[in-house]
Amino acid sequence: MKTCNVANRFFAGRRFLAPVCLALALMALAGTGCTPRVALQAQRTPKLDTKGIQRVAIMPFEAAGGHRLYEYAAQQATTIATGKIQATNHFTLVDPSRVRDARRRGESVESYVDALFQGKILRVGEETDVQRGERKDKDGNIVRYTVYDRRVEVEYTYSFAKVRDGTLIGPLTKVGRAGASADSRSELPSGSALVSRALESSMGRLYQDVAPYTIRIYRTMEKDPNKALKPQMDAALARVKSGNYVAARQSYIDIWHSGQSVAAAVNASILYEAMGETEEAAAFMQGVVSATGSPMARSVLARLNNEIGEMAGVEKFADTRSPTEKAASYAVSEIQSVIPEGAKLLILNNSAPNDDLAANVVDNMISAFSKSGVPVVERQIIDAAIEELKFQMSGSVSDDDIVSVGNFAGANVIVVVDIIGSGTGRRLHVKALDVKTATVLMQSSSDSEWKL
Repeated sequence: MKTCNVANRFFAGRRFLAPVCLALALMALAGTGCTPRVALQAQRTPKLDTKGIQRVAIMPFEAAGGHRLYEYAAQQATTIATGKIQATNHFTLVDPSRVRDARRRGESVESYVDALFQGKILRVGEETDVQRGERKDKDGNIVRYTVYDRRVEVEYTYSFAKVRDGTLIGPLTKVGRAGASADSRSELPSGSALVSRALESSMGRLYQDVAPYTIRIYRTMEKDPNKALKPQMDAALARVKSGNYVAARQSYIDIWHSGQSVAAAVNASILYEAMGETEEAAAFMQGVVSATGSPMARSVLARLNNEIGEMAGVEKFADTRSPTEKAASYAVSEIQSVIPEGAKLLILNNSAPNDDLAANVVDNMISAFSKSGVPVVERQIIDAAIEELKFQMSGSVSDDDIVSVGNFAGANVIVVVDIIGSGTGRRLHVKALDVKTATVLMQSSSDSEWKL
């Protein structure tokens, strides 16, 4: 089938993370007898789940073997990976020397980076062959020839390691190949040159492994088999070709309503999508499916719902908050859903006195409550209450003790914050108590939203 592209010239003004973005500078529709396509852009999530990672140190690739090509491949892979990751504009790159220096001083590197990108050259194979033979030239004479072939294969792996708990994201294993032929051995590229080619080629799409990326997709405009609708369909298509997507979409919607044309409905959904309104497109097509049960409409609806899922996945990567900020924000929303109107909160940090992570969570929660207009008892009043009541807010504290602090400080809801577990099991533990009744209003669970 002959196809041609329609340039999407409509400026949607939507965020870049919407799966369908602005117009692409493509060739305008030309000629007749072709099936037009609308070119769009969509974002996709990477193979490696790097959500929540902002600061990255790209560590030098390791070499599994001592041969010079292994060392050379490790250096080249490090250089290429650095360029590819930097080009995503998704991470803040931290010089690996800062990680090495912190480790030498015995410091935690968590203050500097969220994760380390690390790789290893597993295998480098090099072969050089000689092929000799005979052939006839155009005059029928026997000509002897020699051909030299050199081939290189590089196998390597890479992954991210979260510095907080050592969680490994990956690894991915890749193989790069490159080769060359020449009439003499001296004309062959060196093994090092072929290693570079193999790595450049195989790491060309590394960006798709580590960060959200953009692809180009096409939507084919449908034709209605009903010849009576052809003039209206042609008029709507002419508006598409001119870039007047708003008018074209309305034309297709009108054709759908007047003639129950599923093809027109599909084209309207494409233009919804082209203007960054994918959810609206899905809602529209849901109505078409309900009205007609059309297999084509069902297929388009399934595609749109899949695209919405991709949107949601990419949106998660756009959330640059730290795990601490996310958990604190989730805690605030959960508490706000259960506290009575006019509540005054007292937030108690029940962790060890030197637990900076817990203190950070509490600070984030106090800030969030204050911004939403929920009054929070000041720290000095809490300290005075604890001092007056002569007990230590750390470790095992009874609900009665906690309620007594709330009564003394004039709060009617107490929120107790603690950090439990370690490593990948570390999470925020929160309990909200009604001071008057001493009942638990809410308590955190082991769900992923509470992980730190």
